[in-house]
Amino acid sequence: MFALSEHLVEFRKRLLAVVICFFLVFCVSLLFADQIYQYVTQSFQQKLIVLGPNDILWIYIRLASLMAFTITLPYTVYHIWSFIKPGLKKEEARAVFVYIPASFLCFLVGLAFGFYFITPALLQVLLGLGEGLFETQLTAQNYLSFVFQTTLPLALIFELPVIIAFLTSIGLIGPELLIAYRRHAYFILLVLAVILTPADFVSDLAMTAPLILLYELSLPSANTL
Repeated sequence: MFALSEHLVEFRKRLLAVVICFFLVFCVSLLFADQIYQYVTQSFQQKLIVLGPNDILWIYIRLASLMAFTITLPYTVYHIWSFIKPGLKKEEARAVFVYIPASFLCFLVGLAFGFYFITPALLQVLLGLGEGLFETQLTAQNYLSFVFQTTLPLALIFELPVIIAFLTSIGLIGPELLIAYRRHAYFILLVLAVILTPADFVSDLAMTAPLILLYELSLPSANTL
C-alpha cells in the first residue's frame, strides 16, 4: 500500500509538471499566434476569411494548443519513461529506450510530410475540381481544419513501422503473418484512411498510398527482428 501511494504521488508530480509545461508553452505560443498563423497559411495564396471576431480567437487558441502539444510531447515522453523505467527489466528498458525516440521521430516526419507535401497537393487537386465553376472562398476555420485533418493523421500513420517492429520484437506477430495477410492488411489500412481523413475520395486515396507503402517498408525490419 505504501509503495502504491508513493507511485501515485510521483505520478501526480509528473502529471503536474507536464500540465504546467503545456500551459507555459501555450501562453508563449498564444503571444506569437499571428506569426504561427502566417507560417501555416503561407502555402495558400488566397486570402482566408473569418465569419466573426470569435473565430479569430478560436483560431489562435487552436494554433497555440497544437504548438503546445508538439513542443511538450518530448517532455511528456521523458516523464512517462522516467515513471515506468524502475519497473522494467534491463532488456525491456533498452527496447523502450529505442522505440520511444523512433516513435517521436516518425511522428515528426509524418507531420512534416503531411504539411509540406500532401496537404498542398491535395488542396490543389480538390480546388481544381471546381475551377471555372465556383468562386472559392475558404474560411480560416475551414482551411486549418483541413490542414489538421490531413497532417495529424499522417503523423499517426507514420508510427506504423514502429508499431509493427515492436509487435514483432515481442513475438505477437511475425513476418510470415504480415506477408500471408497482406491483402487483409490493405483492406484494414483503407478503412483506417477513410476514418482518419476528410470525407472525399481523393483524400482517402492520398492517405491510403502512404499507409500501404509504410506497411511494405515495415516488412524488412520485421524480418530482421
